[in-house]
Amino acid sequence: MRKVRTFSNDAALVNERRNHIIKIAAELIVKKGYNNISTRELATALGMSTGGLYHYIGSKSDILYLIINFTAELTGQTLDRFADELKDAQPLDQLKESLKVYFETVDYYRDFHNFVNHIMLSLTLRDRRIVYQAESRIIQFFESLLNSGIESGDFRNVDAKIVAHNIVAAANAWANRGWYLKKYYNLDKYTDEQVRLVLGQIAAPDKAAPLGLSGR
Repeated sequence: MRKVRTFSNDAALVNERRNHIIKIAAELIVKKGYNNISTRELATALGMSTGGLYHYIGSKSDILYLIINFTAELTGQTLDRFADELKDAQPLDQLKESLKVYFETVDYYRDFHNFVNHIMLSLTLRDRRIVYQAESRIIQFFESLLNSGIESGDFRNVDAKIVAHNIVAAANAWANRGWYLKKYYNLDKYTDEQVRLVLGQIAAPDKAAPLGLSGR
């Protein structure tokens, strides 16, 4: 992480203000584009003066960094929750429930995923690496689940890396291509269909019957 300048010594207040900046700025940038928005316009949308905005950041580019870093931290928190809640489950249940929680998380924070998709070409190489590392961590998480299932015999001997990559791509598609997908699916239906597709690829023949998510 790089240090973002602030003139406040109140860490809790800085965190609260920056979370507000992150949420509103991401929504505005997705709608209008980063280069089309002035700091004055951002400040107005935030209900702050320009000076008030610069009390918590050092530059307009800091806003990009804060949003990117916030999205990366969400990834880590989501994975930590996966690992803790599912550590004692069987590989098949781990995979199904992980898919469910991951897709729900992407849906909830879709503005941030849309932001990342729209802004990638404007990022510095250093900030792009934050995005790449966050997505790589998700891919590695699902790859590890798949490899555990392959070793236990629950899954066929497939290319776990490409299947894990496809899972992340499908989740990103829900955020970035909702304009099309939401004409035909709600989140539950889309998740169920993605689970069926994934398990159809990898489930061992004697494990392939229960494709739906538990409780649905």
